[in-house]
Amino acid sequence: MEDQDPPQQHEEEQQVEERDNNKKDNDNNDNKKEEQEDDKTNEPPVIDISSSSPSIASSSSSSEEDAAIVVEKKGQHDGEEDEEEGGLRHRHPTSVVAPSQKESNNIVPSSPLASNSATPRDIMKEKKNASSSSSTSSSSSSATTTSPTKKGGSNNNDKQKLVGVTSEGDRFVLPTTRNPLSLHPIAEWTSFDWIKNSSVLMFLFLLVIPSHHWFYIALFLFWRLAYNLGLGLLLYQQSHTQVVTRFFKYLSPDNPMYPMFKRMTSTGMGSDYDFDKIPAAFNAWIAFRHLVDIILANDLIAYIVFGIAYFETPSEITFVLVLEYIVGVFLCGFTLWAKTDAYRVVKDFAWYWGDFFFLVDQQLTFDRVFSISPHPMYTIGYGFYYGTALLSQSTTVLYVSLFAHFCQLLFLSLVEDPHIQKTYPDLVEDEELRQTKQNILSHYFKATDLVVLKNFFVLRSGDMFTLVILSYTIAMALFNLPSWFYILQLLVWRFIHSFALGYILHLQSTEGWWNTQFSRKGYTKQEAFENWKSLYNLTLLMTHTAFVCCFFKFAEMSTLWSIFFEHFFIKQAIGLGCIFLNVWSSWSTFKVLGEFGWFYGDFFIGELPSTLYYTGIYRFLNNPESVTGFAAYYGLALLSNSWVLFALSLISQFSQYIFIRYVERPHMSRLYGNKVRASSGISVAFKEIMEEAVEASPPLKKIQKSVADVTAEVNVKAELFKGLMSERASDIKDKVSEGAEKIKGRAQEIKTKIQKN
Repeated sequence: MEDQDPPQQHEEEQQVEERDNNKKDNDNNDNKKEEQEDDKTNEPPVIDISSSSPSIASSSSSSEEDAAIVVEKKGQHDGEEDEEEGGLRHRHPTSVVAPSQKESNNIVPSSPLASNSATPRDIMKEKKNASSSSSTSSSSSSATTTSPTKKGGSNNNDKQKLVGVTSEGDRFVLPTTRNPLSLHPIAEWTSFDWIKNSSVLMFLFLLVIPSHHWFYIALFLFWRLAYNLGLGLLLYQQSHTQVVTRFFKYLSPDNPMYPMFKRMTSTGMGSDYDFDKIPAAFNAWIAFRHLVDIILANDLIAYIVFGIAYFETPSEITFVLVLEYIVGVFLCGFTLWAKTDAYRVVKDFAWYWGDFFFLVDQQLTFDRVFSISPHPMYTIGYGFYYGTALLSQSTTVLYVSLFAHFCQLLFLSLVEDPHIQKTYPDLVEDEELRQTKQNILSHYFKATDLVVLKNFFVLRSGDMFTLVILSYTIAMALFNLPSWFYILQLLVWRFIHSFALGYILHLQSTEGWWNTQFSRKGYTKQEAFENWKSLYNLTLLMTHTAFVCCFFKFAEMSTLWSIFFEHFFIKQAIGLGCIFLNVWSSWSTFKVLGEFGWFYGDFFIGELPSTLYYTGIYRFLNNPESVTGFAAYYGLALLSNSWVLFALSLISQFSQYIFIRYVERPHMSRLYGNKVRASSGISVAFKEIMEEAVEASPPLKKIQKSVADVTAEVNVKAELFKGLMSERASDIKDKVSEGAEKIKGRAQEIKTKIQKN
């Protein structure tokens, strides 16, 4: 028996060893599967603005399927990053203008956050070359949503959980959140729903209590400042110091406030949310959401009550009044569509400024409302302010609305935009190419160049001449000269600016004429361009000054007073809106083009590499200077109530169109070839919206078919008419030629007879 023990023991050891090896193989297979799923999860988000209508594909931070919270610690996936991670796809001018917080802030590669020593800009620069090959192959008009794949199981609803990434690099699956725009049954109301909805009843109750109208203004301004100032300061601190996140990070169960904040953040959340397991950044964001819900709900209701309190019942119904009501209702309806369509795109994460707290892996595509207007939540999303002013027939509502909208734009400029630039750096051009361009442009541009009146220096000869001629023009407006003098003055400057300078640019583009003339006199190309910049800036400034002089000539002071303080609501709202639109458009154009594009540098600086992108305002318009660049002219024409100014506005805009049609566009085609976009972003977006509306509506389909049939019939008849006219023209040409030959022969006979005599 003892002699048999060693073989038996050896067999048992072999069996144990085989079981261990099988277990290791199974573990290795499981690890490989998990790594493959992690690779899918770590697919890089990509900003796809390659199309002429940049769009965001909707991607939600919530899902109906419950899932366990997964937290993956920093460094767990080191070395497993996708090669394209951090890649950006762009087709827009020289630098990416990042979308607003409520547009695409939830786009970020995960890898930058996995390293505390690297910024998003550093990581994206390292990865940019790896992603350039796939960037160039992006579709020009379509985009799909690619959310990270959730570990384990399949989603019956085909909705994938989003993966969040904290500033420390911790990765977690985002729990389900509720849609803030949907109505919930009373049985599902949380304590915060009761607070929000009870405020509606409270505000409506205030309408039946006799109160001074200033009370409603103060009430609205309180909540407006709570939004722009209160939330603005909180978000500013969160962006720079992570103040809210740090509070929740150090909130321990021993803290007396721990149970209260746990109940607060758990309110309204699903079974996939666990306060103790989810990262502190997500808990901080949920708490912030509750605060935002209360402030935004009260801000909206306070404004509605304010507008109702100032509503003035019309004494009589006129055509103008009906038109004002129609425009007002349209603006309110359009705003509702813009807000809901924006939420369809950005979902909860960007709606509640999520990237101030953490980032997520997802791919978004701009479309629809984001192709119509930049920052649509803060621009066209506030159209209902002006619609309410028209419906209430109150100048007070209009001016308070303007102030509130201005506060919102300040919030965007001082809080959101800086955070966007910090989180999503501009990476359109290669760093080496950008540096090459800067070295070349440094020979042609200085930081002290005069742009309109920016960098004005009175002791500089060119600036002194500009000041003298500008002062002379303004002084002439103080005298009671005939109206034709101011009209003629404007037309002369417009002719010089659009046609004379346009012809110079045409010659420079085709022959290099301007540089040649200066080189013959011994000047360099840099000196030739300096003189061009001075001439262009002078004519641009004087053209606008001459128009303003016409405005004050045709709009008497009494008329101006009545415009601003009496009942001219449509002219008021549209006129002031056009002026603000023009100011914003010009600033946005200069911001994208820089001094190089502003002064048509590509006509003169041939050694600069030719690249063309569409960013900023050029995402929406191909030539904003010819579309929105004359909005202020029409605004002043409305405020002056002058048809003469309206006609001068048309002449000015038509002159700019001629310049673009025969000077700028041919030059762009020669320089950039097929890179020049045929249709603007807005036109493509409206076309897509109309096509979707037609597809969803059978009556519209019938109308479209009828229009198509009529168009086809008209085209057939037009072709027949064209053929008939071509035949008639050919017959007339033959008869004219025959008659000319007869006349020529007769003349020859007469000449011969004269010579004989």
